[in-house]
This record gives sequence, structure tokens and C-alpha cells, in this order.
Amino acid sequence: MYGVICMKIKNEWKLKKMGELAVVTRSDNEGSILFALNETGAFLWEGLMAGLTRKELQEKLCAEYEATAEEEQLIAEDVEEFLAQLRSKNILEEDEAQI
Repeated sequence: MYGVICMKIKNEWKLKKMGELAVVTRSDNEGSILFALNETGAFLWEGLMAGLTRKELQEKLCAEYEATAEEEQLIAEDVEEFLAQLRSKNILEEDEAQI
């Protein structure tokens, strides 16, 4: 058995697509928050909403952009940076599951 980190976007956050731009919003009693995601950010957001792991996000993004071996490392770094930004904004829930 080994642990896999299961990641999920918190329920109060919503993604709305507007052409090529995606907008993320949260409304609560502290006020509204709004920020934009590019196409890649929206792709990763939707993957998280579908319950994908970090590895699965990286694999899907590599496949989407037909990445070379060299580009795969850059994509892995970009995915980690995106996840770090979500963590810093307290958007991401993470739990370890045993497989």
C-alpha cells in the first residue's frame, strides 16, 4: 500500500468560461473574490474538479500539448506551481488516500 494525495477544489469556488478566458469566483460573507485563469489553468482546474491526481494532471497536460520529454519536466513544474498557488489562496483541499 502507498499513499496518494487526493486533491479537490473547495465547493465555494466556481469556474465560469468566457471564450478563451476562464474566471474563478467565490462569494461568501467576506465578500466576492474574482480572478482569471488562462486556458491551461482552466484545463488543470477542470482536472481537479474531476478528481485527478497531480500525476494524472501532468500526464493529461503532456498529452494535450503533445509534449516532448524535455517539455514534460517543464509541465510537471508548471503543474506544481499552479497547485502551490491554489494552496496559497486556500482553494485546494488535500487528503492522503491509501491504495
